[in-house]
Amino acid sequence: MATIFLTVYGKEGIRELAEHNLAKAHYAASALSAGAGVKLLFGASPRFHEFVLQTEESAAQWTQRLLDEKIVGGLDLSRWYPELKNATLWCATEVTARETIDQAAKVLAAAPVEA
Repeated sequence: MATIFLTVYGKEGIRELAEHNLAKAHYAASALSAGAGVKLLFGASPRFHEFVLQTEESAAQWTQRLLDEKIVGGLDLSRWYPELKNATLWCATEVTARETIDQAAKVLAAAPVEA
C-alpha cells in the first residue's frame, strides 16, 4: 500500500498528504469534543489519524443517530477496554469530508431523542 501511495503522490506529495491528514484529525477531535458531555481522552498524547472520545451516553445510544445521518461513528472501545466506559476510537483521513465532521459534531452535541 505504501508503495502505491509513494508512486501516486511522490515524496513531497506523501508528506503533504500526511500533513493534511494530521490537520483533519486534529480538526475532527476538536469539533467532536466541543459538545457538552463529550471529552477528548489522551489529548496530550501524540496521535496521527485517530483519537479517542468519551461521552456521557453509551456509544449504542448515539450510533443510531449518526447512522440516520449516514455517518459511521467511532469504534466502541469498552469491548476490549472495560475501564474505558463510553469511549470510542475515531479516525479522520483525506477521504473524511469536513461537512461530515461538522454534521457528526452536531449529532453528538444534540440531546438524545427520548423513546
